Amino acid sequence: MTERKRVTRKEVAEQAGVSVAVVSYVVNNGPRPVSPETQAKVQKAIDELGYYPNELARSLSRQQTAVIGLIIPSLLNPVYAEIAQSLETVCVAEGYLVMIGGTGRDLDKEAEFARLLRAKQVDGVVALPSSSPENILKTLQQAQIPTVVLEHDLPMTACLAIDDLQGGRLATQHLLALGHRRIGMIKREPTSALSNLRVVGYHDTLIEAGLTFDPALVVESKAGQAGGYRAMQQLLALPQSPTAVFTHNDVLAMGAMHAIHEAGLSVPGDISVVGYDNLSSSAYLNPPLTTVKFPVAEMGRLAGQIIIELVRNEREYPAQTITLPVELIVRASTAPPPD
Repeated sequence: MTERKRVTRKEVAEQAGVSVAVVSYVVNNGPRPVSPETQAKVQKAIDELGYYPNELARSLSRQQTAVIGLIIPSLLNPVYAEIAQSLETVCVAEGYLVMIGGTGRDLDKEAEFARLLRAKQVDGVVALPSSSPENILKTLQQAQIPTVVLEHDLPMTACLAIDDLQGGRLATQHLLALGHRRIGMIKREPTSALSNLRVVGYHDTLIEAGLTFDPALVVESKAGQAGGYRAMQQLLALPQSPTAVFTHNDVLAMGAMHAIHEAGLSVPGDISVVGYDNLSSSAYLNPPLTTVKFPVAEMGRLAGQIIIELVRNEREYPAQTITLPVELIVRASTAPPPD
């Protein structure tokens, strides 16, 4: 099978009866104006011959690839998927493609994908590292690739974060106001991400309410519904189980609710549950989940705007952390504790 020869601009010019320079002006939308009639002739020739620009050559001439890299833990988590979609919408509208790498919270994969993006000479990178963000940053900053980091607060770096300390406080204050005094917490495995502040908010709010902090009520969990299910089983196995549980995110809350129902108990009749993230599916659980909401799509949109402006040097962003607000969404998964 013979290899199909690539159509050149010279062939397009001959077909349209114009110069190669005019074809370049049409393809690149400048720098010189071309009459509508000539544009139509060139476009007709492009369509008939099946010509498409050599993006690699264009990238070399412009010293830009028009590609933004995105490093995230997983596309299976709806929060990360929504961030990716929102970021991609902004980037594509500005003429940039997004190259996404899911790392599974594996440090070696994070470092490997950062090296891949550097080798591909992407114009910029948005990263949500699970821990050790310096592994990613060192690789990218050595190549002078602009980078925006999510859910971290790092020196000399543009960062976007969530007010997780306030989120932990809001969830715990809500349960205390309902009358709960034995409140459990299902936290995620330790990372360097600022989301660990959700546990700090939970702890500090209990102490401020005059309660004694009980470490047995805090269970560490792996990501995913199965992790939340197993963590809730641990809490249910305590001599005195909690009357309410605050989980690191809505996905863990789903697993926790399944464990509660499987044990023959009800939500919120026996145990109240509060999640975090406000996934779109959370309002349709049985019962609908009380949760802490943060602007997920806004984080992706803002990250896209910042990275493109950094790439284009349109605006000098200070190396600081922008913190997005949170709010409590009360639904039917929380109620006063049983008598």
